[in-house]
Amino acid sequence: MSLTKDFLGDNYEVVRRLSEGGMGIVYLVRHRHLETHRVVKVIREQYAHNPELQERFLREARTAIRLRHPKIAQIFDFSMTDDGSAFIVMEYIEGRTLQQLLRDEGPPPLDLALEIGRQVLEALDYLHGQGYVHRDISPDNLMLTKDFEDRRLVKLIDLGIAKRTGQEAGTQLTGHGMFLGKAKYSAPEAIEGKEVGAASDVYSFGAVLYELLTGLPPFDGQTFSQLLAAQLFKEPRPFSESDPQGRIPDILRR
Repeated sequence: MSLTKDFLGDNYEVVRRLSEGGMGIVYLVRHRHLETHRVVKVIREQYAHNPELQERFLREARTAIRLRHPKIAQIFDFSMTDDGSAFIVMEYIEGRTLQQLLRDEGPPPLDLALEIGRQVLEALDYLHGQGYVHRDISPDNLMLTKDFEDRRLVKLIDLGIAKRTGQEAGTQLTGHGMFLGKAKYSAPEAIEGKEVGAASDVYSFGAVLYELLTGLPPFDGQTFSQLLAAQLFKEPRPFSESDPQGRIPDILRR
């Protein structure tokens, strides 16, 4: 779907397309009057008439707009038209995802990896304290940027499958077959379709942190099903294999 004036109204003009996700296309836009940049996430046309995906899109907006934390991307607006088209206006974060960092540079220096870990856990502590579970903690949902004082800042993004603690569990969107957690990072209870909680997010971030420290995921698998089986039935890759140079201090190897 292309963003037009009729769709966005008079307030925003499109600067460029930023990315495409499983169910949405993300654009950088500029507010015509405030001269500020925002990000607009638009539901894909093929999903515009899917009630379940519409509900997920709306849930992302409702969840994020209630949250106010410097390490969680902020939602500013949401709109849905009669024909099922919908978009979310959110904070523009100038930086890159941890996935891009790992792809471009490999594992970051140890002090940066640990600082990322501290900030992500701070964001998760707030999220869980508000009664939400993210359920999709992965390198592409964590952005590295800087604050107004030029200090490193991590932002948690994409609350599309976040849920209230105690809501019905599930790892797929019925009828769409879309796995809602990345196999390398999903907690075993999420893979099995059991109830997930704060510990599930912490487990997922543990897998992310392992990759930040070593450049490798904690589990091996050549196929999707092999990765899932490894998460459920195998021990993580030992640091003696993933960090033979001993970069990681002993206290983190325990």
